[in-house]
Amino acid sequence: MSLMMITYLRDFLCRVSEVKDILTQRGTKFKFADSKSKSSYSEEDLITSVKKLSKLGSGFRTIKVGRVILIVSVPEELDDDHMQILNLAEDDGYGPYGMVTIEDMSRALGWDNERSNRAFELLLGKGMVWLDVHRGEKKYWFPR
Repeated sequence: MSLMMITYLRDFLCRVSEVKDILTQRGTKFKFADSKSKSSYSEEDLITSVKKLSKLGSGFRTIKVGRVILIVSVPEELDDDHMQILNLAEDDGYGPYGMVTIEDMSRALGWDNERSNRAFELLLGKGMVWLDVHRGEKKYWFPR
């Protein structure tokens, strides 16, 4: 399975560490031109690969969210609002890891409902976040 296929299957966001784990589990072996090892690769090797893909205009890039580096495969640019949402989802202090509500954003970021909804429209439209509505409460989940 190629890096592009893995990222596509993971709804456009995937941790670099997860890609490395998938490739390792599958026994995928290859050598990067500048890698020190002939049969294994580091997360840094994968980040370098994504950077090379991004030069082709493929929409692939890496972003740092909290302590995690994610591969993003959406040709859409994420603005500061989207990055703040991703950082909030990474922060366990506001609920389950990977989940954000409009109320969380209001408390943590001081945003009104309109700004929060506008930021989520792009993320929902690109499949980067899942919406769960239970008893009228909206919860936005980011895939791990």
